[in-house]
Amino acid sequence: MAVNEKRTHFGRAGEYFAMSELLLRGWNVAVPVVDVGDDVFVIDDNDKTTRRVQVKSSLIGPNDKTGRLEASFTLSRAQLRSTHATPLIYMLLARERTKWRRFVIPRDHLLELHNSYVQAPKSGPGRPPKTHEDAKTDNLVLTISLEGEPQAWGAVLTEFESAWPEELPEVRSGPGTVRAL
Repeated sequence: MAVNEKRTHFGRAGEYFAMSELLLRGWNVAVPVVDVGDDVFVIDDNDKTTRRVQVKSSLIGPNDKTGRLEASFTLSRAQLRSTHATPLIYMLLARERTKWRRFVIPRDHLLELHNSYVQAPKSGPGRPPKTHEDAKTDNLVLTISLEGEPQAWGAVLTEFESAWPEELPEVRSGPGTVRAL
């Protein structure tokens, strides 16, 4: 199956997939009318616990130089760095032919991964990564290598693939719950 070439449609498809998964976990889902950085808000109807979710979608494809399969996501440095009363969780969706591969990473974990990567000693060809302060743009590219164990920024991401962080527990009761007879 070919994926539609329309970027807006592809991105929206990723957002709807993310919302579907969150609804299946019992969260109420709200989409802001004006998107100023947060794609989805999820609410536990029992206690009104709220989380912000940033959804990023990418096609899996071969790297031009290495041929290795990977997916790249453009993140906002400012969003990654900012703390907020309502926690932010990234849902990175990599489309592989007819299915999504899902990486769910809380903001603080993703920031820690990036900071470790930037601070690690570098060797070999290529430029060292820019710190947030040295960057000239807000764009920050996260490329996940998908051959073998998924890796990005020098870290293995297995714990985040197809898993849910404790910040997004399954909501099993509350309004709308269907009880067995």
